[in-house]
Amino acid sequence: MSGAEPLIVPVVLCVALRALFVASRGMYHRWRLPRPSIALEQLETFQRQVFREVCRRSKDLSSQVRMANYFIGRGWNRADALLILHEPIKHGLIKIRGWRFGTYGPTRRGWAEYRKNFMWTGGSEAVDIRAEPGGFVAVNVNSPHAVAQAGPGNRVDQGDVSHRQLIDALREDARTAVPGEAARAQEYAEDLGEAVQAGSPDRTARILNRINALLVTAGSAFSLTRGLLPPGT
Repeated sequence: MSGAEPLIVPVVLCVALRALFVASRGMYHRWRLPRPSIALEQLETFQRQVFREVCRRSKDLSSQVRMANYFIGRGWNRADALLILHEPIKHGLIKIRGWRFGTYGPTRRGWAEYRKNFMWTGGSEAVDIRAEPGGFVAVNVNSPHAVAQAGPGNRVDQGDVSHRQLIDALREDARTAVPGEAARAQEYAEDLGEAVQAGSPDRTARILNRINALLVTAGSAFSLTRGLLPPGT
């Protein structure tokens, strides 16, 4: 018997136990699933949103992110969550962590994808937001500093508000908002990030108008966002 052969049995045993664990966890997570409630045409959008949220909450590749409350806040059941996460997990962007349902973490590939396409790293991606009467409508992307004016005569100093701050405020407020408003806030946060990433001032301005309209009609949950950019009157 060679020196390497004694190591084969423990390795094979570990692989077998891991496979058994994964199979058992999959059956447990799919036990008595409800019917999915989301529309299939929304699936791709939701996949992007959940992928980004898992990465955003992760401190590093070893992070275990609990997403159960996020799913509840979006009005998704377990079947919805499994359907949404199927492709990101299949393509190695996200992996399931632990035994409990709703715990995930980014893979090395997923983290690289997130950093490349979605992570804000400062520098030239700040946004200059200027308001006309009735709300904030004009946006200058890639300005050296972020400037916001919310309402006539209400000027915020340079550097006070960036698109990253606004996105983070929307996401945080969405956690305590009612499901419909939470879904809109999450959608606008994702859309704003994509618009700024693409360098599209017109698209960014349209999204800011939608955020402004949300702040006018939303309940008390959006205190952080209102604190950054109070809606126009």
